[in-house]
Amino acid sequence: MKKILLLILLGIIMPNLQAQVSNEDILGTSTEGVSEETFENWLQIQSHPIDINRVDYESLSGLAILSTAQLRAFFDYRKNFGPFMSIYELQSVPELSLEILKKLAPFITCEQEINTLGRDLKLAKSWLLIRFSQTLEEKRGFSLPTKTSIVRYANSPVKNLLRYKYANPKSLSIGFTIEKDEGENNWTDFTSFHLQIQNKGILKNLIIGDYQLQMGQGLATGGGFSLGKSAETILFTRKPTLGGRPYTSTLESGFFRGVLANFQWRKWEGLGFISHVSRDANQLEPDSLGVVSVSSLQTSGFHRTTSEIADKNALLETSLGGGISYQSEFSRIGMMFQYTNFDKPILKTNKTYNQFEFAGVQNILMSFYYNYTLSFAQVFGEITRSNSGGYGAVLGAIGSLNRRWDMSLLFRKFTPDFHSFYGNAFSENTRNINETGIYWGVKFMPSRRWQWTAYVDYFYFPWYKYLVDKPRTQGFETLLKLNYQPSKVSRISGQLRLENKEENFSWKESYLENNKTKTRTITEVTPRYRWTFNSYYSNKLTSNISIQSRISGSAFKFKQQNATYGWAISQDAKWSKGAWSLAVRTAYFSTQDYDNRQYTYEQDVQYAFSFPAYYGQGWRYYSVLSYDINKNLTFWLRWSRTDYINQETVGSGLDEIPVPHRSDVKAQIRWVF
Repeated sequence: MKKILLLILLGIIMPNLQAQVSNEDILGTSTEGVSEETFENWLQIQSHPIDINRVDYESLSGLAILSTAQLRAFFDYRKNFGPFMSIYELQSVPELSLEILKKLAPFITCEQEINTLGRDLKLAKSWLLIRFSQTLEEKRGFSLPTKTSIVRYANSPVKNLLRYKYANPKSLSIGFTIEKDEGENNWTDFTSFHLQIQNKGILKNLIIGDYQLQMGQGLATGGGFSLGKSAETILFTRKPTLGGRPYTSTLESGFFRGVLANFQWRKWEGLGFISHVSRDANQLEPDSLGVVSVSSLQTSGFHRTTSEIADKNALLETSLGGGISYQSEFSRIGMMFQYTNFDKPILKTNKTYNQFEFAGVQNILMSFYYNYTLSFAQVFGEITRSNSGGYGAVLGAIGSLNRRWDMSLLFRKFTPDFHSFYGNAFSENTRNINETGIYWGVKFMPSRRWQWTAYVDYFYFPWYKYLVDKPRTQGFETLLKLNYQPSKVSRISGQLRLENKEENFSWKESYLENNKTKTRTITEVTPRYRWTFNSYYSNKLTSNISIQSRISGSAFKFKQQNATYGWAISQDAKWSKGAWSLAVRTAYFSTQDYDNRQYTYEQDVQYAFSFPAYYGQGWRYYSVLSYDINKNLTFWLRWSRTDYINQETVGSGLDEIPVPHRSDVKAQIRWVF
């Protein structure tokens, strides 16, 4: 009874635990270079809160919010004092500050609170979401064909999304997604479905339909949320072993389609899966024996033109595999096998940088991974070998030196002939191939108001790369970010990053031949530098109004040329009262070239995201309005517009707009029942 009274008191005193925290605050980054898949995976986690009385170490650490010491404190408290009565009880865990709990709040729930305190909530619920979006100006792809340009998009410029899900956190999840991109002919161009059953005796997890799989450090299967290198320099270094999760994203690649089963007996787990899914791919003309090959996989998901439609489902992929692991409360060791077969051989173009790329119809991966947690640190790693003989390895450690200092260290090596189609381990390259690197990150918190984070990453590429006509190139990247929180409702941050790589640089050279002046193109691999700066200020002016201000800038330079520059400034405001909420932005940007494009996170309708690259010169505006029609029905409307200065068109190719501005609208309604 005393515990319940304490929780009620905490709920009255600390109501801002459930205060709105921006995506940018949680992600801890300016979102530059963050992939669409990363955001989609993060949104899936946010839309399915975890029960703090049922969550295990791997799942909670997978949120990348709590440090090693904080994770230990959480589980020690739960072990010593029993189940949490409410999420407010988390304030009694000594290591968990209010700022940490604000970041954690969107991802957690407490069934004990529902059962004990009698909250009017349902564990099982269904929701249906419908979304429409469109660019208001006409793109060339939707105009009438001309004699010189006859290729056009197949259908209307409206993009549709229909999504349904029923979820009971204890045992069952059913859902489907139907999507059509702008210009596509079929309103069911992409469909996805899943059925998940959990916690039925030794059957821990069964998924039928579409799913992702994350084991070890993501060398073989890395289908989970991870930012890699970011302003969160410690926690994103390590990947948790999450097993299989239903796939509910609108991205049309990077998932399995079939059956996954996960069994648990005491501290042992066994997992098996099979997948049979069609992939988009570029088909080549039949060879002399009539064999049809594909040159590359297509991941855009667009099927708007004749050529894009021809690439749709051109390659059939069959995958199967399994694994076994042993897990204690804070440690895990496991092995995994994965076999992949294609119905057509993959044959890359004959380029030097493609010499070690995958070719053929099958790939086999064998993987060993481990994670061991001490009282102050975690050591982790994975070693994976493909049947080509290539291998990948990730070895790392993260830990809390004391209450003020956290540190991470990671080494990775991916040989040029290592092949993993679902890998997403920590790396500089977008794929885990042809790279060796070592990363060191640090976080220092001298007081509750101040925090600074930094990392240094050195990387080396033993073989040629695309647009790098030389083997054995190298580079480094370093970042420093300062956070200052003068009060509970305001925050100031500044971030500086420097990246150095070796890349191709081309220029024109004049020469004499037969008494005539001619020009030729000279290409040389040379160091390339890019500096970026981001600053952020947020403040809650009243209980209903908050503001955010951002300034970003960059400089880009090859060794032989003068630097080019770009910058952007934006002002946001958000108002909410009762059932209404409104967010607006005005931004100005000016960049000398595309290399200096400025990335800035934008608020969107729920379960959607936007982080466009501002480049050129102009103004950017948007507004997002939401209204709770009743407790079960919510409506969103988003409008955005970019006005460019000193240019007559926007975009290129079939996406070109013949006026210097672009406007987009998006409407969404969600019904919870």
